[in-house]
Amino acid sequence: MLNFNKGLFNVFGSSNAFQSATMSKATATNGQCGTLRARLDKYLPVEGETIVDPTLPNATKVTNCQTALDNYGTGANTLNAHVQTRLDSLLDDMQVASAVKSVDSYISDVPESCYNINTIAGTAAGTTDGLLAASTDILNELDQGITAFDGGTMELEDFEALLDRVTAELASNLVAILGMISNEASMVQNMYDTHMRMAKSFKVSALMDDPCVRPFLVRLAGPELSAVLVSDFRGEDL
Repeated sequence: MLNFNKGLFNVFGSSNAFQSATMSKATATNGQCGTLRARLDKYLPVEGETIVDPTLPNATKVTNCQTALDNYGTGANTLNAHVQTRLDSLLDDMQVASAVKSVDSYISDVPESCYNINTIAGTAAGTTDGLLAASTDILNELDQGITAFDGGTMELEDFEALLDRVTAELASNLVAILGMISNEASMVQNMYDTHMRMAKSFKVSALMDDPCVRPFLVRLAGPELSAVLVSDFRGEDL
């Protein structure tokens, strides 16, 4: 007789069961980056123009800011894709992570820890939200700065300083976000590697009891595996 929750069964067949508010925040930030990048175009000289307009901000500062906006927008898309991947594989990842935390505890002889689980679910659960919020604040400041500069209520020097600050802060936040993504991806890979090693360990332990398979495992084992088979499974009997 089947025994599972019908409500859960229906949910997983009709919708995205797991969602992250981080994705909508990253999408909004990406859109804002694109809008502001376009607004900065008017400060750049027309192609082929050689005369520098002293009333406009330094072109290098403008293009540096545009590059930072482009890079951050790309980073926001990378974050979105990463979070979606984490959501799509959440149950599998958590099942593996739950087993691996027991393995880590057993191998290292320490109490079980939620560290791996907290790490692999971090971005989906909002660990980058503070960085996204900080980026939104500086983007809003740039938006207001462009309006103020165009309206004559912000001096050129102050506007150029704002461009430099936006460039630096976006670059810093992007490095932090990409670092979190990389750390999660690495942790997931290490976790699955550990789980695979555990599965192979179980397989060998079970197969050593099969008199037909045992001789081949012993004969084909490399030096390190052979040493374990001899010491722990009396492989020297064959």
